[in-house]
Amino acid sequence: MPDTDVELSAIGPLVAGLRLPFVTADLVLRDDGVWRVVELGDGQVGDRPRTMDAEAFIDMPIP
Repeated sequence: MPDTDVELSAIGPLVAGLRLPFVTADLVLRDDGVWRVVELGDGQVGDRPRTMDAEAFIDMPIP
């Protein structure tokens, strides 16, 4: 969590305009104090469930 408040008024409407059910946004604070979006995601996780063996996950066929 940043030490300063994140100002979302500028990016909030833009992200909402994507009309996605889930969105993640990675932000950085520039030297001039402006927040910048560096990455947007669709909220999916690209990891394996902890209950699944890693080798079974790696050997899964890609649909």
